[in-house]
Amino acid sequence: MARKVEIDNRYPLRFYFRIADNLLKQASIYREEKNIVDLYVILLRFSSLVSETIPCHRDYQTFPPKERSTYRKKLLKVLDELESLKPEAQHLVNKLNEAQAVSQLPQLECLEGTSYGLGTPSLEWPPVNNNSLSINIRQPSSLTSQSSWKYNNDYSRVSTNTTQIDKQFQKLSLNMPLPNKETLSRHSFLGPNGLQGQWLGPTAKVKVQYPSSTGLIPTENSGLNQVVQTDIVAVKDGDQGGIKSTMESVLSLDDGVWPRPAQELGPSLINEIREDPFELVINQPSPPPVLARVQPEYAPIPPSKVADPRPGPAKPSVDGMPSSNSYQHLHVPVKLMDDFLRLARANTEKNLETCGILAGSLKNKVFHITTLIVPKQESTSDSCQTLNEEEVFEVQDRLSLFSLGWIHTHPSQTCFMSSVDLHTHYSYQIMLPEAIAIVMAPTDTSSPHGIFHLSDPGGVSVIRNCDQRGFHPHEEPLDGTPIYEHCSHVFINSNLRIDVVDLR
Repeated sequence: MARKVEIDNRYPLRFYFRIADNLLKQASIYREEKNIVDLYVILLRFSSLVSETIPCHRDYQTFPPKERSTYRKKLLKVLDELESLKPEAQHLVNKLNEAQAVSQLPQLECLEGTSYGLGTPSLEWPPVNNNSLSINIRQPSSLTSQSSWKYNNDYSRVSTNTTQIDKQFQKLSLNMPLPNKETLSRHSFLGPNGLQGQWLGPTAKVKVQYPSSTGLIPTENSGLNQVVQTDIVAVKDGDQGGIKSTMESVLSLDDGVWPRPAQELGPSLINEIREDPFELVINQPSPPPVLARVQPEYAPIPPSKVADPRPGPAKPSVDGMPSSNSYQHLHVPVKLMDDFLRLARANTEKNLETCGILAGSLKNKVFHITTLIVPKQESTSDSCQTLNEEEVFEVQDRLSLFSLGWIHTHPSQTCFMSSVDLHTHYSYQIMLPEAIAIVMAPTDTSSPHGIFHLSDPGGVSVIRNCDQRGFHPHEEPLDGTPIYEHCSHVFINSNLRIDVVDLR
């Protein structure tokens, strides 16, 4: 649950010390609210960050010793508090586990009391006879029990559909004639003799003839190609249709009866072969041309051509026992997006992006966005660069605000997260796992806005290990999840008011 932060040397060491300060600020709120479990988790995150992550940074040894000693002293105090909180925190965690187990008991009893044989055949376990596995097929006793079970069990629709499909397959199997032995023998890869027969070598009446590739080579070389093919299937004069070994017959696909060049075969044998009405010649198709791999020229790629995969669906929020993949709830003011679009209208009309910083507070385990900070910035039609970030930090520290994410516009594009957007949001999400990215796309009628974050740990790991800049494609996470997804911990709150600090 402590969410160990992996080091990323692309960010300065002061950035990680700022994360540590935010954790201490979050811990002080939990301490005032007497939220022991979350306080214990946050203090564990701080101790892991200061003792395990920060010393691995490449600039740690060059950092001022006075500041390093300051955080070591803070770490010792945190460790002492963790030791004092450990008994009570462990007791509360045990109570949470017990409460969760009790809440799951009615569901387990309901599942155990349900007769799964009502809709479909079921397996009786354990077996009645210990020596052999018995399968008992139980049919529905009455329509009443079946209908009541249908509404009380989530699997009723699946089981009913399965029964109907089984009946249809049974009807098909009764009406379909059985194939005869001749058909089976001709289509069997074991040959007409089956498993019980002996290997008889390739049949003399079937020949595999490969194309001569006359369309791929010049005309003057075609004669040479025919000579080579003739030499491959030629048989010495001393072999009168005899085969040296079974392996040779398999490799050569020749049992001695196939046509040979005229100079090696007598005229009577040639006439006999030509008059054979059962000879079957199979022409194999020519192999398709192979596209050569050419080293591409490096050129700037527009963001519309390198849009990362569409966001994954929001994961259902997990209530009850918190875990490493659970997030604190985050409330967004209902007027935030409309107010931001009004601020960005001048840039939007010029086809320029606009970005803003989302900041807020923490109360009763819920983050609230209360302030929109619009920094100095440089914009293009598909990018936005924040300037003088120290001014943003000064506003957040003066008002004691958490950095909860960012918001930006796509004036003429659809609502998605580009590769540059994903790298930008990565810095917000490693500072605070609950941080969000809001994309406003006024011209996208199907999806004018979206609230996203990186999938954790899949998407976070992909961006951490990506050293490319600009617009570029990303590989899919190893765990199969999308690289970013809709947020499930975000709620629109009509009671929140928003303050705007425009630093431009």
